[in-house]
Amino acid sequence: MIRKIFLLIFILITIFLSYVSMQPSNFKIVRELKINAPPETVFNYVNDLRKFTEWNPWSKIDPQAKQIFKGPISGKGASYSWEGNNDVGTGSMTIIETQPYAFIKIQLDMIKPFSDTNNVEFSFKADGNATNISWTIKGKANFISKLFCVFIDRDKIIGSEFEKGLQNLKKLAENIKK
Repeated sequence: MIRKIFLLIFILITIFLSYVSMQPSNFKIVRELKINAPPETVFNYVNDLRKFTEWNPWSKIDPQAKQIFKGPISGKGASYSWEGNNDVGTGSMTIIETQPYAFIKIQLDMIKPFSDTNNVEFSFKADGNATNISWTIKGKANFISKLFCVFIDRDKIIGSEFEKGLQNLKKLAENIKK
C-alpha cells in the first residue's frame, strides 16, 4: 500500500514537472497609455534615468534604495543601478539604443532576489498634441521562472506596476508648465 502511494506521488510530481517544463520559454508584457503631452516631453522622462526614478513605480516602493548613476545623463550608455529592500531587489538598467521621440531600448539586469536579464522597450507615437506610450518587457523564462508563474501571474504583477508607472509619468508630463 505504501509503495502504491509513493508511486502515485512520484507520477503526480512527474506530471506536474512536465507541465511546468512545457510552459512558454519566452514572455512579453506590454502596457500602453495616452499622455496629453508631446512626445519630446514624455521621451525625456524616460531617456534620462534620473527623471525615470521620479515616476518609476519601484522607486516608490522603496524610496530608501541606494541609487547609482553612471555614464551620460541620458541616451545610449546611461546606466542606473539600485540596491533596495526585498520588494525591489538589486539590479541595473542600461540604455542600449535610443531614437529621439520614437523608442528607447534598455537592458535590465536583476541580481536579487534572482539573477535575470531582460529587454525593456518604450515606444512613443505622436497623436495630435498627445503621445501614445508603450512599455514592454521581454525575456526568457527558465524552469524556476516557469514554476513560479504556474502559481503567480507574471503579467498581472508586472503589468500592474507598469500601469502605475505610466500613470505617474502621465501626471508629471501633463503638469509641465509650458
